[in-house]
Amino acid sequence: MSTSKTYQQSLADAGSETRPPMLERGSYIPWASRFRRYINRKRENRKWLNKALDEGPYQFEMFVPNDSTVLKLQTAEDLQGDALLLYDAEMELMNLILLSIPNDIYNSVDACTSAKDMWKRVERLMRGTIQNKVDRETRFTNEFDQFVAEPGEALVSVYNRFA
Repeated sequence: MSTSKTYQQSLADAGSETRPPMLERGSYIPWASRFRRYINRKRENRKWLNKALDEGPYQFEMFVPNDSTVLKLQTAEDLQGDALLLYDAEMELMNLILLSIPNDIYNSVDACTSAKDMWKRVERLMRGTIQNKVDRETRFTNEFDQFVAEPGEALVSVYNRFA
């Protein structure tokens, strides 16, 4: 007999060949691992997808077109070879990330201009920063320290104070 968690996991694994894994609250680390495995299965552009995720997008440079002597900033139409492959991988990776995140964080991530920035923002939103973790622990510790009975105080009055 399978539980709903294993059923959901098997559904996620079944679709992992054709679409990126979906991110669920509280499961960022397994999602990130499955997402990396998903992009590593894409044989034709695995190298470029990983490069776009780890190093960031292709940086457009100034160049001199063949028919001019004036410097011009590159556009997507000017790219060739490896630069074009990296640019295309960047666009594909951004779409894959947007497809695999929940709707409640979509707006926060959609404004990013590169896949690397999206990846970092998703990580920050789903895992939280170290400072957020320290703040939560401090708040819980303070609340716990306040939950004590004064000498001679009845248990009912403690309950009423915190209810």
